[in-house]
Amino acid sequence: MPKVTIEGMRCDNCVKHVTEHLSQKVSNVKVDLASKTATFEGNTTVDELNATLADTRFKITGIQK
Repeated sequence: MPKVTIEGMRCDNCVKHVTEHLSQKVSNVKVDLASKTATFEGNTTVDELNATLADTRFKITGIQK
């Protein structure tokens, strides 16, 4: 599963918003507030993921495959 680093998350509500937005592009999204990361299933790029977060304060800063 790819893993991404996310900037801007501060609370459980942030986790909910990030999960909802990323789920528009990929599946099985699991967001971890403590590590400020998310894992998911699917093939995508950082730019594509950030496009789903465009209307939020969150930003994907890195991806590991």
